[in-house]
Amino acid sequence: MMKTAYQLSPTEQAKTSREPDYAGPFFSAAIICAWMVSIWFGFFHVRTGLIPDSPGAIGMILWIQFLFCGLFIISHDACHGTACASNPRLNRWLGRIAAGLYAAFDFDRLVPEHHAHHIRVASAGDPDFHDGTEKGANFLRWGIRFFTHYVRLRQILVMMAVAQVFFHVLRIPDRNVIQFWVLPALLSGVQLFVFGTWLPHRSSSRKPFPDHHHARDSNFPWWLSLLTCWHFGYHHTHHLYPGVPWFRLPFKRRLANETAHYDGNKNFFP
Repeated sequence: MMKTAYQLSPTEQAKTSREPDYAGPFFSAAIICAWMVSIWFGFFHVRTGLIPDSPGAIGMILWIQFLFCGLFIISHDACHGTACASNPRLNRWLGRIAAGLYAAFDFDRLVPEHHAHHIRVASAGDPDFHDGTEKGANFLRWGIRFFTHYVRLRQILVMMAVAQVFFHVLRIPDRNVIQFWVLPALLSGVQLFVFGTWLPHRSSSRKPFPDHHHARDSNFPWWLSLLTCWHFGYHHTHHLYPGVPWFRLPFKRRLANETAHYDGNKNFFP
């Protein structure tokens, strides 16, 4: 019996994308470097009040939030072997670095969790899904269940220790650490949950899911899809083609529509 896409190993999935080997590592390195430079600039070169009090400070928070989402997308693609399709070892390390920088996540634990999401989507074995009850499908309940499943005490302790280094060793003002590191990380977590889990996978009596993937695509144009979630909102397309990296999802979605693999225009959110 032929294996479906979500049952393939990460290396096998990566081979299905036919992407140039340099593209994934290039984009991953660019996002990581941009994140590091932006954090450094926010820490040492942006003056801000107790609350963000200038367009520059607010813009920097939103920019770093966007890059935090990018770190997650790198680790997510690495789970599928597409951060570096030609070199599984480099792919794994890109995933580990991005997951660690994002929120001290253990990438090697995330891989089986994410594959469980693909294989058992919208079931009791899906770590991203709600508890299956009507109350559990509530946005707040679902979000709490989602975050408490993935965020561990070890991560919180590591992040607290890093914050102490920022405060007491590097002498970074506490308001800068909170506004340009803590706040963007928290906001990006909510952003990823909304556009990458809740909207794509929530049930709707008006718009039933088209297949067993229990997912929908966003109906956003390319630029808005990038800004909201690095194309993670093209979620049904991702479930259909998990071996396609994030930067190729818009093309793959358009191609799938044109070849009538599925009608994305009838399967979108919100």
